[in-house]
Order: sequence, then structure tokens, then C-alpha cells
Amino acid sequence: MTTSVLQYYCEHGPMSEVRIMQQMVANIPRDIPTIVRYVQNILLHQHWSRAYGVELNEERRREPLLRSFEEKLVFLKNKGFTHVSDEKPHAEKMIGICRDFSVAAAALCREAGIPARARCGFATYFEPGKCIDHWVLEYWNDAEQRWVVVDAQLDELQQRTLKIGFDPLDVGEGDFINGPRAWQMCRSGEADPDLFGIFEWWGWDYLNCNLILDVNSLLKMPMQPWDGWQGYKDLPTSEWTAEDFEVIDKLAALTLEADKNFQAFSEFVLGNDKIRVPADLSEVHVY
Repeated sequence: MTTSVLQYYCEHGPMSEVRIMQQMVANIPRDIPTIVRYVQNILLHQHWSRAYGVELNEERRREPLLRSFEEKLVFLKNKGFTHVSDEKPHAEKMIGICRDFSVAAAALCREAGIPARARCGFATYFEPGKCIDHWVLEYWNDAEQRWVVVDAQLDELQQRTLKIGFDPLDVGEGDFINGPRAWQMCRSGEADPDLFGIFEWWGWDYLNCNLILDVNSLLKMPMQPWDGWQGYKDLPTSEWTAEDFEVIDKLAALTLEADKNFQAFSEFVLGNDKIRVPADLSEVHVY
């Protein structure tokens, strides 16, 4: 891993930077278990809320629409939080989804000087035999010289309910499949695309969605699954040409090699406005 790539992931992007809310993230330790605990202090997963005795009204279901970590910190401060280490009842936490847990964890890692990034893909531990839409954290473990996958969402209640048999602070490749690897597995016939998705959405369109989200997250623009913009994020695969599939096949291959050849990966993405997030976020619409 080159020093320049690690330095890149030590630095904030638009979705993780903290400017006016520094007091909320002061003195974050270089300790992954503590960072994960802080994330679980401030966020409650939308689809798990009832398990914690929290019923959501329509207003609370809109809380995940706040994209950036700083927007979330402002929201939390207005709810009475003074720091991410504050421990409050579940009902007082902010509602989020897996993407939010991962982006918050990456932001706190960067505040602590740990190279980190949010990854979008599919988890195999939510429903037997299926690969469910999910986000995780990747941080660079310098002692082991590798990226370590962490599921910052899996607290003790979720681990018990799902009968998790692995360490959520070191998730294996068989448990989480990132977007480009999932795409390649299905394109090669190694996996069934209809087993990838969530709720009523499955197959190639969801594989493409999570690949596009993961690619942009690696360039520090982790968007929400319901965010859309002109290009492949909006274009159903049923309308693709053979050339479109070639573009996305190349994208997946470059993404999997991004750490080895970051320049080729970033130039390919940033040079294709059908792939990259628009510079002007007003061009992004919410489904």
C-alpha cells in the first residue's frame, strides 16, 4: 500500500469533514472498538428500531436523508449531544441506515488519524442464502498491513439476534462482498444475481447500484442508496448496450485494483460523468 493512498484515506472528503462541529469529535482515540462504540452511541438503525422499543413516525424516518456527517452532528447537538461519546437512551439517537454507520465510523477514524473508507456491497449474514445490501467500514491496520472490514452497525443485540459467529471488528470476505467483487462474481457465473439485493429489489440493477455507490465512496463521495443522478445510477440495465456492460466490467476491474493503481481508477471514474457523483449535488435527486 503506497503512502499516498493511505494519506488520501486519512483525509476527509465532503461527506466526512467536520468544520463547525469539532467539539463533538474532539480527542477521538486511535482505537477501533471505541470508535465503533461512539458510532453506536449516536445512531439507531431505521429497520431495527422496533427491536430497541422505538417506534418511528414519518418525521423520524426522514432523518437518514441528511447525507453528511457534519449535518448529523448538528442534528445531534440540537438533540442534546455534546460529544459522540455521550451515552443516551435509544429513542434519543439519530435514525440512520448502514451507510450512515459506516460513514460516521470512517469520519471518526480520519479524525483519529486512521486511514479509513466506507464500502458498499452485500452481506451474507442477514438472510440465509442471500446477499443483502449493506455498507461497512474499512480501516488500514498498519501492524498487519491490510485493510480490515468492520461492521459498525452490529451491536450486541444484533449479534445475538442474527447469531453472528464472527468478529464484527474483522469481517471476512465470505461475510461481506464489496460492490465490484459482487459484480464480477455474477458476471462470471460464480453467483446468481437474483440473490443480491434487499426487500423487493434484486438482480443486476441492484448490483450496478452498489458498484456505483462503492466506486464513488472510494473517492470519498459515499452517497445514499436512494440518491440518483444522470448516468448509470439511473439507467436500468435492461436498457444497456453491450458497450455499457463493457464500461461497467472495466470499472469493476479497475476498482478491485484501485489500491495498486489508484491513478488509473480515479481517472476512469472522474472522467466519466455517467459514473461519478455530480460536482453540483443539486443535480442529485432522491428516489
